[in-house]
Amino acid sequence: MSDNDTMKTFRAGLVFLCMLLMPPVVSGMTILGDGDLAACRGGSGVSIGISGTAQITVGSHWYQDTDYDILSLGYKNRIEFENIVKSLSIVTLPGDPITIDVASNSTGRTYVYLQNPAQVSSSFSANLHFDEYSPGAYSNDLGYYNPGNGDLDHITDYIVHDLGTINVSNMVRTESSLLIGAHAYGGVDFYQEAKTDIDFAQFAYNTPVSTNALTFTGIHLAGSASGDPRYPNGGPEPSPGPYTYQPWGFSGTFKIGDIADGPAQVDIGTSASGVTNMQLKLPMEGSLRVEDVKFGGSDFGPLALDGIEVHRLAIQINPKP
Repeated sequence: MSDNDTMKTFRAGLVFLCMLLMPPVVSGMTILGDGDLAACRGGSGVSIGISGTAQITVGSHWYQDTDYDILSLGYKNRIEFENIVKSLSIVTLPGDPITIDVASNSTGRTYVYLQNPAQVSSSFSANLHFDEYSPGAYSNDLGYYNPGNGDLDHITDYIVHDLGTINVSNMVRTESSLLIGAHAYGGVDFYQEAKTDIDFAQFAYNTPVSTNALTFTGIHLAGSASGDPRYPNGGPEPSPGPYTYQPWGFSGTFKIGDIADGPAQVDIGTSASGVTNMQLKLPMEGSLRVEDVKFGGSDFGPLALDGIEVHRLAIQINPKP
């Protein structure tokens, strides 16, 4: 793996870890006008009790800028997730349902508040692409099949840049709540808190080869953490130490978005030169620990970031190679 590919994998992997913190409902939101809101009636919100499992398969899902139209033809650069497979399991306890409320704050901004005390388990995998609009370009399209030559290639007007693969295994969230709403120009504001444990998360740049991947095993996001950062599973101090360390423990929720510093935000836009970017603003608070980090063929061991207080974190993703 070249030094250039190494840095691309490392940077993209860190962004991928930040994207794990985003709620899955940040797409497709728009501001409601007064007329739309006037047609809505509500009482004390909605309570939902649910128990079950599901597996969801999606051929392609993309995020694209809704404000910039290349050549005014309805085509836009986009960030695409392809071959998505997601499994989901949720159980609510009697008398402790999921609740959903809609309300406006003192500035007139309308938010949806979802409080979920249930344990939600999920796994996720997908290929990640950047689709660059280019009239007449050929690309592979799962929704197209050419019986003449048996392939999926045809004119899609997009050049597809392969950014790699994402795999997340057994992500468990508890004590979860989400406050989310749209801001001007179609972006998303949100406040989210949850206690999250993830068995395995990997980003492989371009191809799913183990030597070309950034891998996190045993990710824990919580309000606070205990236990010596060096020993995720506890155990005795290596000789000659006489001490025994307790395994890592976690309590409270990891918070994304802060009342004092403002909400977390997600925006996608395209510059006048045609460059599409995703912009994330992620103020956060809590503790992040990872039991083991592997990068390519190197094992870096545990990672511990305790007492995190991020007042301003801005990430701009320009996936165009």
